[in-house]
Amino acid sequence: MTLPQPGRLLGEGLTKAAEALAGGSDEMHLHDAALHLTRALGASSVAILAVVREGESLHLIADSDEHRSDADLGAMLTAPALRRALVSGEVLIARDFKTRVPGETDAEADRVGAEGTWAVFPIVLRRKPRGVLVARLPYVVGELPDAVTLCGRAAAALVAVILPGAKVLDPIKERTRKITLIDVPRERRLRAIERYRSFIDSASDGIVVLDATGTVLYMNRAAEQVTGYARDGLAGRSWAQVVPEAQRPILWNQLAHATQARPVENFDLDLVTTSGDRITVSVASIGILSEHGAAIFAFRDVTLARELEIDLRRTSEFLERILNSAVDGIIAADLRGNVLLFNHSAERICGYRASDVIGKMPVTELYPPGVAQEIMRLLRSSQRGGGGRLEPVRRELKAVNGDLIPVSISAALVFDDAGREIATVGIFSDLRERLRMEERLATAQEKLAISEKQVVAIELAGAAAHELNQPLTSVMGYAQIMLRKLEPDSPHLRALETILAESERMASIVRQLGSLTRYETKSYVGGAQIIDLDRSAQTPDD
Repeated sequence: MTLPQPGRLLGEGLTKAAEALAGGSDEMHLHDAALHLTRALGASSVAILAVVREGESLHLIADSDEHRSDADLGAMLTAPALRRALVSGEVLIARDFKTRVPGETDAEADRVGAEGTWAVFPIVLRRKPRGVLVARLPYVVGELPDAVTLCGRAAAALVAVILPGAKVLDPIKERTRKITLIDVPRERRLRAIERYRSFIDSASDGIVVLDATGTVLYMNRAAEQVTGYARDGLAGRSWAQVVPEAQRPILWNQLAHATQARPVENFDLDLVTTSGDRITVSVASIGILSEHGAAIFAFRDVTLARELEIDLRRTSEFLERILNSAVDGIIAADLRGNVLLFNHSAERICGYRASDVIGKMPVTELYPPGVAQEIMRLLRSSQRGGGGRLEPVRRELKAVNGDLIPVSISAALVFDDAGREIATVGIFSDLRERLRMEERLATAQEKLAISEKQVVAIELAGAAAHELNQPLTSVMGYAQIMLRKLEPDSPHLRALETILAESERMASIVRQLGSLTRYETKSYVGGAQIIDLDRSAQTPDD
């Protein structure tokens, strides 16, 4: 690999780094200086670490690699090469920083690896070590080129000049705590929050920054207005204290997803304000701090909207229950024929499930060919109601098995506020049971009529037999008397015998009339039907 040229290193990189440091000693200017020094040294990254107080650990105050992992940073902070450079004041090179192997010596730990070289330049002020400048070089060397050494020393000297009064050290001095491996993620997280502070403060939605435990790291003014809590009062305290206990599992679940860089869908959460009111907020997660184990939740008050949604849902459910409890089938469709409503009675009558019909089946498939078009024509005509209404008419529907179902249909057009047609609704009654009842009624009426005829015929026959029996008895008695008085050779004897025989025959007929138990007929002359006395007078055992 081609090494960086001395002219470019000293001329451009150092000049720009000096200009950045001359502009200020806060985090932003130090970060810019680290970027220029990275290019000047031909390095992959440059990190600046300082000792705030003698004998304390190193503090990271600038890093050109914004995506360096916490593990890599921790390994760098504990690397033996940094301690040796601070003590000796000499420029050192080492292998890639990583977690030290147990039992490994400093010399072994500082051995140059195969992936590149780490150069450590001590920052010395008044002969006292004040920190180190660490550069990762993307090439492997056993000894640093003179140009790199010269540039690195010059860069360390520039940093040493601004360190005593550097603003970037003020927060560290105020906190008066050591930067340890455990504190590194917290430091990086605080710097990241500082980087996005202007964005958070300018947002119109409430924004709160939480760590993995739910502790409030930062919140903006809009969040104060929504909750009523001052951000200084909630800082460092658990966000769960403003969330009702029943809703806290939702918070912990979404927080775990957000801090682990897992996707988080927008969700609703209830909050309790300082006045004791319970509000509902819609929360969205912003994942820019997930690598630092923090979550940014942006939220807005949707209490009124959710109350309206609940009212609308209740109204919709109430109407749906009414429609589904109706005995008649109800089908609604848009003007393209897409089914929008198919109630329980429609399911029962047609055999389809609503989920298989709504939005999936055109309404024309529920009717025999041409019936749907005929109903639309009647809706728009002046017949059968007119004005977009159709009074009940008898038509047929197609069941799921293809059977035709007789129904009574009434329908109407649905109009919007502008008077435009937007849908149709049909209400139909299943006529199958009614037709079966009418058929059974007609059969029963027919049987009743026959039964009434039988009763009349039997009663009439009984009355006739009773009335005819006495005169026939008289006729037969006098005929027998006359037969005894006539001589055997009398010309009237045969006529009298005939009268007696026919009278006996009539008496037999009268006895049959008196014994009628059912109504049986037989054909007679001219296609007429007369009572069959022989069959009607028979008992079931005959």
